[in-house]
Amino acid sequence: MSEVVLRDARYSELPEIARVMAKAFWEDNLFGQLIHPHRNEYPDDVHLYWLRRARVNFWDYRWRWLVAVDKDQSGRDVIAGIAQWTRLGDGGKKLERSYLDPRNLLKPLFVVAMKIHAWLWPSRACDPVQEDIVERSYPYFDTIWSGKRAESWYLEGLAVRPDFQGKNIGRKLTRWGLEQAETDGVCASVVSALGKDGFYTKCGFEEQYGNATHGDGNPLAGVEGANIYWKWPKTNP
Repeated sequence: MSEVVLRDARYSELPEIARVMAKAFWEDNLFGQLIHPHRNEYPDDVHLYWLRRARVNFWDYRWRWLVAVDKDQSGRDVIAGIAQWTRLGDGGKKLERSYLDPRNLLKPLFVVAMKIHAWLWPSRACDPVQEDIVERSYPYFDTIWSGKRAESWYLEGLAVRPDFQGKNIGRKLTRWGLEQAETDGVCASVVSALGKDGFYTKCGFEEQYGNATHGDGNPLAGVEGANIYWKWPKTNP
């Protein structure tokens, strides 16, 4: 195997990316146990959750989809890890090239297409009541990204294939966004999965402020983990 390198993901790689994320979060208390309680009965359905969301968000101009790529013995790219970084605030709006940017049309079209896809091929691994629990929780905690925290590079998702874990791939994908935030003079932020707080603090996130399960009526209430971590820039742009 060669040295792992980072590059932008391609749309054609989304199915493989979805499978990497399904494997990485297989035993996670939220994405594994709560949202996919039937994952062991229907293991081939779990990636559908990630794939449908990826096919929509791939066209959001604020998102950067990064893959950590290795080469197998035949020279074929192997996706070892994936990071989804999102530029929040006014800085995110500036990433839009123009109002005629085709991505502005593609995203709503894919929202409809993926609803049809879910109707035709429902995931038997999911609990249908909990499948959209993350989306329903956003209004209860996304106000944390306001005031001095409004401008941020937010690590929306991070996953490393189980057979590549322990090789600093997750740190490399995380470092990319921390460097972007430092260059822009804004904070970096992440919602930590259960048991991952230590990883993010070692990566450089220095402040814990807020939790994605808090707020009266939050459907995530009672779910363990979900602390929100921040790293502040040393310099201003």
